[in-house]
Amino acid sequence: MTIRLADTHAHLDLPEILPDQEEVLARAREAGVALIINVGIGLENSRQVLATARKHPHVRATIGIHPHAAASLKDGDLQALTPLAGDPLVVAVGEIGLDFYRRRSPEETQKHWFRQQLEWAYGLKKIVVIHTREATAATLKILQETRSQLRGGVMHCFGGSLEEAHSFLDLGFYLSFAGPLTYPQAKGLREVVKELPLDRILVETDCPYLPPQPWRGKRNEPAYVVATARQLAELRGLSLEETTRATWENSLRAFGLEEKDFLG
Repeated sequence: MTIRLADTHAHLDLPEILPDQEEVLARAREAGVALIINVGIGLENSRQVLATARKHPHVRATIGIHPHAAASLKDGDLQALTPLAGDPLVVAVGEIGLDFYRRRSPEETQKHWFRQQLEWAYGLKKIVVIHTREATAATLKILQETRSQLRGGVMHCFGGSLEEAHSFLDLGFYLSFAGPLTYPQAKGLREVVKELPLDRILVETDCPYLPPQPWRGKRNEPAYVVATARQLAELRGLSLEETTRATWENSLRAFGLEEKDFLG
């Protein structure tokens, strides 16, 4: 059986991955991962993720500022990243959003910079990759305020209710599922996945975080996305091959990519 997987959310340039990044990428290829979306979380990190994408034909980049770093942002910071956005390897703005769980930046500061980055993305004509944790209502409110400008995007590591899922789908988003889908306590999330349109589902690792069940307690990496895909296949009553084909096609469509660029 030949499968082709996309890890739609990875952090290849964090300290946990960098020491053996080349080996991590080789293992991903061996596991059938033919596309990795390498996600930016800060000013310098966004430059790094693009540099990594330039070195590896099956990696694409996003640029953006994670809500944890919102308090450190100042006027002009986004404009400093704007020249990177013209690189064809940059496929989205992200990850951006709100995190009211860790609260490493004040809520109002997070909201301000979330809005600023959405406007920035709209001006760049880019889709967005959204992080939301214990902030779904606020995230939806801000997205709905500017829905006429939205070009779509990805709800990263979705873990919400079916009602919330449909709210994001209605805004044109894809829902991406990570290792938590495989956790024993995630029964509610697995029930949600059963009810979603298959053509709007993606899989991801969020590596080095959130390893799927077989690797709990270890560092996560893109090769492990197969475990989340296998769980999705079981929930949908499909073969792994059918499921990976669907999520692969969804990933290309979500990020505006062409299959021919990832063959071979």
